[in-house]
Amino acid sequence: MTIYLIGMMGVGKSTVGKILAEKMKLLFIDLDSEIEKSSQKSVSEIFNEDGENHFRKLESEQLKQYSGSVVACGGGITLDKKNRQYINKNGIVVLLTASINELFKRLSNSNNRPILSDNNSEEALTNLWTERKKDYSNTSDFIINTDEYNQTEIANKILLEINP
Repeated sequence: MTIYLIGMMGVGKSTVGKILAEKMKLLFIDLDSEIEKSSQKSVSEIFNEDGENHFRKLESEQLKQYSGSVVACGGGITLDKKNRQYINKNGIVVLLTASINELFKRLSNSNNRPILSDNNSEEALTNLWTERKKDYSNTSDFIINTDEYNQTEIANKILLEINP
């Protein structure tokens, strides 16, 4: 079984993914970290030096490397229709959400988010959400809002959805 966690940056995909993988006794994969390892550059460096299109190509390639694991996908994974089709076909897709206000609080001290680096504002997050909401929703098997729960509670909610 492969579980794909999708959603905006700051919703907790990586943290929840680690807990979920441990509970399910599966390997945890953070796609952005794997891209950084394979390219020997940070995500920010890839964006700055090679461009977002190059990063998206690496992301699509890396996505197909893993099965039987919990995969924390980058926030933009659903921008590519082929990625959406791939994760739908090959696993259970969980959309983690949070309010814009909560995301802004979580990301306000982060300077390693290239998509926000020039405009780290609630408006920028709102625009990203508006742009991605439909693809996220259409790709996910179910949605969990993370505003009111800690990471362990979120992982437990996912487990309940997978194994009712």
